[in-house]
Amino acid sequence: MKQNLPHILALILSLACAQPAIAATATIGQPAPALTFTNLLQAPVGAKTDWSSLRGKVVVLEFWATSCASCIAEIPHLNSLVQSLSQAKVQFIAVDDEDPALVRKFLTKVPIDGWIGLDTSGKLIAAYDAQVRPRTFVIDTRGRIAATLRPEQLNKVQLLLLAEEKPVVFPEDKNLALNESLNEAKAAADREAVDTGGTSPLFDISIRAGDPNGQTALIDNRGRNGAPWALDIRNAPLMMLLADALHIPFDRIPMQESAMFARYTLHVNAPNGDMEQLAPALELALAGATGIKLRHVSQEQDAYVLQATPKAASLLSAADSKRGSLCFYEAQSGKLMLTSCSLNKLAQTLEGAMGTPVVNETGIAGEFDAIFDLPIHDNQAAAAAIEKNLGLTLTKARRSIDRIVVDPPEASDKPKPPRTP
Repeated sequence: MKQNLPHILALILSLACAQPAIAATATIGQPAPALTFTNLLQAPVGAKTDWSSLRGKVVVLEFWATSCASCIAEIPHLNSLVQSLSQAKVQFIAVDDEDPALVRKFLTKVPIDGWIGLDTSGKLIAAYDAQVRPRTFVIDTRGRIAATLRPEQLNKVQLLLLAEEKPVVFPEDKNLALNESLNEAKAAADREAVDTGGTSPLFDISIRAGDPNGQTALIDNRGRNGAPWALDIRNAPLMMLLADALHIPFDRIPMQESAMFARYTLHVNAPNGDMEQLAPALELALAGATGIKLRHVSQEQDAYVLQATPKAASLLSAADSKRGSLCFYEAQSGKLMLTSCSLNKLAQTLEGAMGTPVVNETGIAGEFDAIFDLPIHDNQAAAAAIEKNLGLTLTKARRSIDRIVVDPPEASDKPKPPRTP
């Protein structure tokens, strides 16, 4: 199974992060909506972002967020484009709707080249229908929308041709179908609320077959900012559903390859739920929908153990509850990025990066923020970095490791065709 983990991990890095659906006014071929930034960072003094001032330049608007792992994974690619086009008539603007202080703090650890436009009002996000991120808008020299796409679909040749006002064909936006799906789901929820007199389900889990060619997306609103507990995972392999819904590392979910890549879409709505309470229900729903059987097993083996030193109390930085959760190791930059990340999730992230079980024995509750270099391929150096930045030790020991074994459905368990008279 381990030989397939890189494919699963690559899929996760390609997924889109999404916010609630909202109405859009941005359409290819039409004038781009006004850039109503509340703050503009890294721009020259007196820089203007109205389309009259930007006329004659190609403008790349990159909608992102500090808690979007796939957005962060694309930063090196976008930075390389900014640097290679520094002499061209191309202006890059990264657009985020988070608190300016949070963004400034993030940029000290993970630099983004180009201008940073902040939209704390949310008006710009709405105008460009940018609830799915990362999402890139390319604006031509006359202020018209030339393309929407994901950042990895953008290259230097496209932008140079557009800057010279020559014909250029952009690839189809990978996120377009997902955007439409989110808007349709929002409209359906609104219709259901009207039909039921404004009431919402007290508890709801649904699993549907996914689109094998559709964009994978994680929409995670598990109780943040006082919102109801809700989770949507779209067009994802079964292994990813189990890992994300139940917070289980991939290497603890052995399954046959035939069951590994079938796609499903999961929706959970549980206003009064929490992860521990919902895990059994999610397991039953996934097993019932897919026909698989799930077995919990434990086995003693070598592992890394996270424990707290006296310095942890001063080094662990409490998270801002307004941010989405992100526990992510970015392999290209070698940085560990924690946003509203519990130490249990930190252990899972380290386990995925190191390929060895990691057990959290700190006894510390809460969620934390941190960004620092983690030399993951040097175990001693990695442990030293974790102790220096978080006040936690990472040492080898024998521990009992829990796993979920996925057995394919038996032939007798498969649904039988209806009898004919």
